Amino acid sequence: MDIDLFRIISPADLPDYREQANDIAAACWPEFMHHDPIAGEYWHHLFDRFEEYQFAVIDTEFNRMAAIGNSLAFHWNQPFEDLPDHGWDWVFLTAINQHRSGVQPNMQSAIQIAIHPDYQSQGLSTRMVRAMGNIGRSKGFKHLIAPVRPNQKSKYPLIGIDDYVTWRTDDGLPFDAWLRVHARVGGRIIKPCHEAMIIKGTRSEWEAWTGLEFKQSGEYAVSGALNPIKMNTEKDEGIYVEPNVWMVHNL
Repeated sequence: MDIDLFRIISPADLPDYREQANDIAAACWPEFMHHDPIAGEYWHHLFDRFEEYQFAVIDTEFNRMAAIGNSLAFHWNQPFEDLPDHGWDWVFLTAINQHRSGVQPNMQSAIQIAIHPDYQSQGLSTRMVRAMGNIGRSKGFKHLIAPVRPNQKSKYPLIGIDDYVTWRTDDGLPFDAWLRVHARVGGRIIKPCHEAMIIKGTRSEWEAWTGLEFKQSGEYAVSGALNPIKMNTEKDEGIYVEPNVWMVHNL
C-alpha cells in the first residue's frame, strides 16, 4: 500500500461525506444488513452526537473515499467479560441514551469499519483500526472495545460462533480475517456476543434482500449471513440473529 496515497479525513472535510460513506456501506454489506431496525432508526446520531468519532480515508489520487470508520463513546465500569450478548445494537443504544442523559463516557466502541471492494487487500484494515484507536486515545480513553463482525464466518454458517471463535491459524492467530486484523494490533478476544443484531422481515422482503425463494418454513443459509435465516412461512416472518465477537484494545 502506498501510504502517501491515502489521507484520513473527518466528516467536516467533505460536503458529500455522508453520501460517499453510504456508497461504501452499500458496496460492502449484504442487503439484509441494511435493515437492522436499530441502525435504521438511530444511525444519524453518529453524526448528530458523535461526529468527532467518525472518519474516512480518501484516495488522494482520485479524490475518492476508500474506507470509512464509525465509532462512539459510552460509559462502562464493569468487567469486560460482563458485556452483554446484544453487542452491536446494545452499545449503539446505550451510547445514545447516555449522551441524552449527560453521562460522561469513559471509553470508545467501534461501530463499523468498511473498506470499498476496490481498496481491499491493500493494508487499509490495519490502518483503519489504528486510526480509530487514535481518536479514543486523543479523548483520554484507555480502551476501545469492538463488537467485531467475523466476516469469514459467512462461509461456515452452520458452525456455532462459540466454536468458530476458537479456530486458529498455524501461528496461533484467530482464523477469521477481521478478528486477526484486530489481534495483530493488540486486540484481545473477550467472548462472543450471540445477538449483536436481530433483523426481521416478511418472506417477500427476505426474498427481495437475498434473491432466494423461501417455499417452506425452515433454516436457510444465505450469502453473507453468519448464521442461517429462520423462516416461518405460516407467520410470514424471517428472522436473522447476527453473532459478533467482543474484542478490546488497550489504548
